[in-house]
Amino acid sequence: MTARLLMWYGFLGGAAAWSAQLVLGYQIEEYACAQGNSDTKPWIVLVTLLLAGAAAGSAAAAFFTWRGIDRDARGAVGFLALTGMLAGVFFLVLIALGGLQLLSLDSCHQG
Repeated sequence: MTARLLMWYGFLGGAAAWSAQLVLGYQIEEYACAQGNSDTKPWIVLVTLLLAGAAAGSAAAAFFTWRGIDRDARGAVGFLALTGMLAGVFFLVLIALGGLQLLSLDSCHQG
């Protein structure tokens, strides 16, 4: 049971972390602007680091899943594990770039 959960976390964890960063980053900015506070950088850094850790953890989970299966019987589990490793790294990069974008832009300014 735990091997299956580890496999699915490795496959889907990076995408879920990136999606959460998009939603949470938007909500932090909107809430802060509605309150008249434009100092959101500590919260953005916290959210970015936590979700980057979740994406890195999903890549690691996929790696451990891939290493734990028999080389001759990789099949679908091996495919999901290998795809999860690549996706975890890809989403980790997207989270880092999204965090840098949120930190570099000024809050509460009309476009």
